[in-house]
Amino acid sequence: MAKSSKEMTTAERETALRVANEKMRQYVVNRPSLDKVKPKRGIFEGPQGNQHYLQFAALSTFLCAFLITPFLGRKIALDHEFRKKYIPSWYDYSLEKPDYAWTRQELHEQMVELQNELAERAIRGEFTPEKIEEMRSQRRQFQGKETNEHGWDQLHPGLDEDDDLEDD
Repeated sequence: MAKSSKEMTTAERETALRVANEKMRQYVVNRPSLDKVKPKRGIFEGPQGNQHYLQFAALSTFLCAFLITPFLGRKIALDHEFRKKYIPSWYDYSLEKPDYAWTRQELHEQMVELQNELAERAIRGEFTPEKIEEMRSQRRQFQGKETNEHGWDQLHPGLDEDDDLEDD
């Protein structure tokens, strides 16, 4: 047990004061800051180093996938052998090219022929307001006949026009 200052001898008292002064001096002394004393750790060191590795790996994976996507898509779209080898058949939604497709020149010629034909019909007078109204009425009759024939104009195909839809 520690003695009180009254019970100590002079030598003991001086020794206790020196020890106490030494302890108090540690609070007042200018110390270097912790960042100078403590060595810096790298980003992948320490308790969270593995987490940083995992986050870096995930980020680099997504970045690479994002950058490769356009090139891979072009390869899939244009290279039939690559598509057949690496894309499963249930996921392949590509359409086969028809045996014969019109060229731009052929489409252009057809459009020019159609324009010439319409111009000739207009010169002959086939597009007068009366004839246009007659063509529209024929179109309406045809559409009406078709919809009534299949019941597409009805709310429910099992109901006739006479049936009430309201509950009585």
